Amino acid sequence: MPTPRFAPLLLAAVAFAAGSPALAQDAPQAETRDEIHVTGEREADEVDPGDVRQQARAVTPRGAVVGEPLARFTDPICPGVWGLSGESAQYIIDRIYYNAEAAGLALDETAGCGANVIVAFVDDPHGEFADMIAHDHRLVAPLSFWDRKRVTETTGPVLAWNVVTTLTRDGQARDGRPPVFDSTEISRLNAGTRRDMQLSMIMLDTDLLEDLDGLALADYATMRTLARTVPVEQGEAAYGTILSLFADPVNAPQSMTQFDRAYLASLYAGRANQPGNLALRDMDERMEEAAAE
Repeated sequence: MPTPRFAPLLLAAVAFAAGSPALAQDAPQAETRDEIHVTGEREADEVDPGDVRQQARAVTPRGAVVGEPLARFTDPICPGVWGLSGESAQYIIDRIYYNAEAAGLALDETAGCGANVIVAFVDDPHGEFADMIAHDHRLVAPLSFWDRKRVTETTGPVLAWNVVTTLTRDGQARDGRPPVFDSTEISRLNAGTRRDMQLSMIMLDTDLLEDLDGLALADYATMRTLARTVPVEQGEAAYGTILSLFADPVNAPQSMTQFDRAYLASLYAGRANQPGNLALRDMDERMEEAAAE
């Protein structure tokens, strides 16, 4: 994987084409969130476990079932970019690869790999999404009615969604609507199913390219595509997070923070079938370790 360039990169937008996204080597939703009432931000080395858990819950959408495992990729990821020139697209791709590797994800770096993490820069994200729905595009066809509704009702310059499939603990699919899963190893500590991300996509308005550099955009895309997360208001976060980028572009962090990296690392270190209410429990420890380095 090419070494990411960490200096800010000025991105040049090009017209959005209706073809396939640029692959990794080819370079070319409103979610309901828990309310929190913490204001201000702590210093990086002042980690309160309760506040970390509260903020983690705030950026994590509730599952349809209590204790449902958190969605994540199990297949290797392959990022692709639409709507940017070759060099700029490759920068975004390299940065997502870098972030994913740091979080412990498997990477598909095969030349021409099929993109399952897609970042698209378009003139009108809401119009593009509506057009994809109208034509039952393959990138939105698997979404449920409620997922489509949440994305459609999202306000702002960014739309993001994840295509998630429920499988058995061992990764087997079951037919039926709803699917039925047989398991003899369900307990408080282990769910009988897991939630696998098959595809993640984020669409960003090209106007954002005038004010934000490639690092900020790539890191925000990372947190919206490698995990099923929702944005948070900057003033509501006890700890800095890139997920507040579009709520307050001037004052929000411009790259992934210790909170963000701990979130992804904890998500992917846990068991795939770990109940969601037990996940992310070691984030405060990971943040403290990072602050001590």
